[in-house]
Amino acid sequence: MHTAKKPARNTAERHLSLVGEQPGSKYQVLFDQATDAILTATHDGQIDAANLAMENLTGYLKSELTDAQVSILVPDENRMRLHHRMRPLTPSLFSTPGTHEDIAILRKDGYIRLVDLNVRILSEGTDGREPYALALFRDVTEKKAMERELITKHTELRNAYFQLEKNNAELKAMQDTLVQAGKMAALGELAAGIAHELNQPLQGIRGYAQELQGILQSGAEDVRSSLAEIISNSDKMAAIIGHLRSFTRKSVEKHEFTNIHLAVDESLKMLSRQFAARGITVQRKFGENVPQIYANPLQLEQVFINLATNARDAIEATGRGRGTISIHTKRSGNFIEVLYRDDGCGMTERTKTKAFNPFFTTKDVGRGMGLGLSLSYGILTKLHGSIVVESELGKGAAFVIRIPVDFRELA
Repeated sequence: MHTAKKPARNTAERHLSLVGEQPGSKYQVLFDQATDAILTATHDGQIDAANLAMENLTGYLKSELTDAQVSILVPDENRMRLHHRMRPLTPSLFSTPGTHEDIAILRKDGYIRLVDLNVRILSEGTDGREPYALALFRDVTEKKAMERELITKHTELRNAYFQLEKNNAELKAMQDTLVQAGKMAALGELAAGIAHELNQPLQGIRGYAQELQGILQSGAEDVRSSLAEIISNSDKMAAIIGHLRSFTRKSVEKHEFTNIHLAVDESLKMLSRQFAARGITVQRKFGENVPQIYANPLQLEQVFINLATNARDAIEATGRGRGTISIHTKRSGNFIEVLYRDDGCGMTERTKTKAFNPFFTTKDVGRGMGLGLSLSYGILTKLHGSIVVESELGKGAAFVIRIPVDFRELA
């Protein structure tokens, strides 16, 4: 004879009965209204209670979850591609107390949600009932998605930073190459005048050497005088060659406190005979108490050589056979101002707007590469300085340069 089996009460109801409470009591209300999704399950993975938050999390009604197996919440790893940091929900987790992070559960609609699972094993006493698992699910799907997106953005930003560093290094290498090319271009423009400057002392040496041949039998005083002239002319050639070697060697970012007037004078040395041959007069009006500036002296010299050769060509283009270059300096607060003016042919508005563009030139083929003003602009920009041009066609040109005394104080 068989007796009828009573319907099993779920764990929550059984727990309430043990503490003297009935379904619908305040404890049942707290269970149902908890913010976190909660379910209880037996050791064999059968769900026997779930709250309202569990319905929202899984998409199943409480009635659908009750007496169901937790396997309905387990995603199929063979069919669904999970992130490498995710772990699928498994029934064994309900017998493992503790906190389990990044657990993937399967909703009724087929979507995956990511949760942090906290499992506690509860015992109902000594009446023979088996322990049961109380599982709290905290939905962290959006949080983890934001974390992954943040990591992705950080990686992209890091890669962009390294790419920017690489581009900056390539740009600096390209700038160094252009500066060196500009020096060689400037040297090419100066070649004719330099050849003349070297030829003059060389002819002097040859002449005095020939004269020595004729006076070897004469007094020692004449010999000493001729030898002194030979040495003097040799020294001139050595100075010219030494200056050329210093100017054309590859620049390094070696800054030091530099006398800007000395840089102007050095830039004019190689052009002095060319100016004289073209009837060009240089007027210097250097301001008093102009301090030294922190810069690379060779790069400053290159700026002034570029301005000088442009002024020379502009004056020559007038066909007058004469001209004047005026160079004024003064201090203006924490800056040094240099005014470089010529009375050459001047510029059109179009030429002025493109004057500092790389490779822009109004000179004939073979007379220039169009790098001089562009490189000068780049050199001054690195010093936090500036250069502007004021010019009208037929009325000459004036370049106004402003350089900080120490650009490090502005950076």
